[in-house]
Amino acid sequence: MDTSADNTSLKTQYTAQITADLERNEAEHERLSADIATLRQQLSELESNRALLLSMRQTLDNEATGDAPEDANVSGSDNGSSATRKSASLPATRKPKKEADTTSGKRKRAESGGSRPKRVRNAGVPTLGDLIRGDLTQHGEPRSAAEVTTALTQTLPDREIKTTVVRSTLESLVAKGQAHRTKRQRAVFYSSAAPGTAEPSEATPS
Repeated sequence: MDTSADNTSLKTQYTAQITADLERNEAEHERLSADIATLRQQLSELESNRALLLSMRQTLDNEATGDAPEDANVSGSDNGSSATRKSASLPATRKPKKEADTTSGKRKRAESGGSRPKRVRNAGVPTLGDLIRGDLTQHGEPRSAAEVTTALTQTLPDREIKTTVVRSTLESLVAKGQAHRTKRQRAVFYSSAAPGTAEPSEATPS
């Protein structure tokens, strides 16, 4: 009877051990199966990416090999080299043209600037000589260059009028017979010339 009881106890222990081993085996099997499924998915993604990368590299290689013969033909042929030299020399030939245009433009502006006073006179703007003759005619009596300058400055405050310029203009009018020049001691006075007078006159008091 003891032997039978011992056998039963051993069977029970083995059964429990085998059951536990089976549970562990099933758990490990499930874990490994899940890992395998994950690895297969990752492997599939890697293969897809690899195929895409290979296709892109092949496309780039084809484009590179397709451009190489054209470059070789252009650089190796006389026509291509001459065309390259012509295209490279175009900017150099255009620059002098721009500089010439700039120079001619400056020359035109300078010429137009030089002819600007003529346009002003043609527009009816009185010159300094006209203003001085008008002042002499208005006052009648002989006047000094300083007096004429003061009168013109008051009349035209926006215009810079210097006494030296007025004196030079008065002397020019005297030379043209359009004004008279008289001396009083050391002072010089100017007056308007009478209509029809052609020669300058200078009176010096005795």
